[in-house]
Order: sequence, then C-alpha cells, then structure tokens
Amino acid sequence: MKSKWNLLLASAAIALLLSACGTDQSNGAPNDTPDGATGNVEEVENGSSVENGGEDVEEPTTDVPEEKEDDVLKDAVPTESDEQNYTISVLPNYTLTSEEPGKDSLLADDNETVFMRIETAPKEEGTYDYFSENLTAILEASSGGVAPTEVTDTALIPSGEGIENAKVFSVQAESGPVTGIVFERDNMVVRLTIFDSSKEEHFNEFLKMGETIVEQS
Repeated sequence: MKSKWNLLLASAAIALLLSACGTDQSNGAPNDTPDGATGNVEEVENGSSVENGGEDVEEPTTDVPEEKEDDVLKDAVPTESDEQNYTISVLPNYTLTSEEPGKDSLLADDNETVFMRIETAPKEEGTYDYFSENLTAILEASSGGVAPTEVTDTALIPSGEGIENAKVFSVQAESGPVTGIVFERDNMVVRLTIFDSSKEEHFNEFLKMGETIVEQS
C-alpha cells in the first residue's frame, strides 16, 4: 500500500513539472520583427513612416523669399527748383517752395514745422569745405549750442549713383532732431538740413527725396 502511495505522488509531481514547462513555452515574448526585415523605420512629423536604412532622414524644407520693400519714391514727381539749378523727386504730401535765393524748403504738408532746407552750389574749390564747416554752426544754433555728432550708420547716409563725399551730422533740438547732410554729385555740392518732429517720422522720406537731387539738364 505504501509503495502504491509513493507511486501516485511521483506521478503527480511529474505531471506538475510537465505542466509548468508547457506554460513557460507558451508565455515567451513574440518576435516583433518580421523575418527578412532590414533597416530602421523612422516616424516623421506628418505621421507617415519611411524606411531610412539606418541613416538619418531630413525633411525637405522650403525657403520662403523675403518680401521686397515697397519703393519709397514710387509716387514721387520730378520737380524743378524755381531758384536753383536742380531737380528733385517730391512725394505726395510734401511741397517744394523757394525760401530765399540759394535756399529752398521741402515742407511736410501735415506739419509746417517739419521741413528740409535745400542748398546747392557749383562744385568749385572750397565750396564743399565751406558747406561742411558751416553746417556745424547751423546745427549748434538750432539746438541752443549743443555740439552735433557725426552719423556713421550707412542707412542714414545718402547713397546712389554719382553721390560722393557724403557726411551726416545730427543734433537734438527741443522740437526734435535736426540733421545736416553734405554731399557732392556731378557738378554740384548739395547741403540738406532736415528739421524733423520728435517722433522722427519724416527723416527717411526726406533722405530718399534728397538722394534724387540732380543738376537740371
């Protein structure tokens, strides 16, 4: 009887052992990669996947060109001075008028205290130096004796075909900045004195119009 009981216990132990082995085999982790698959699959931002063969894949980029600035002078009208031998392109809302012999004023129609004085003279020996040196005194008088500073920012200095030896000086007055400009073009020496408002809203337009001053043909 005892031997039969031992035999039953041994049979039960063997059955349990075989059952445990079968459970381990069925619970094995599945193979996630299909047979024969190669390379890596990378997910891109648009939700699609591409096979990259193990190399990084860059998304194509589209360069957007910068918008071109509108031409400030597109509506300007060439206007001849009544008193001096030059022509200037004048924007709408500005008026060119003769101040006195050898001096014109380009006035902002919306503010009579904002204007650009225009002086020209034939290019002769000493004319450029006189205009340049005298400019300092004009700016000091406009600011109550404050010494002007030279402007070195190229965006604020006249440029264009034929413009040479351009110098720009500026000073702060009570009503706003006052800027003096001297340059040579062809057979003329040009001096501009810009009296802007405290908001400095007219300088760029005055500068662009000033760059169009040419000798009358």
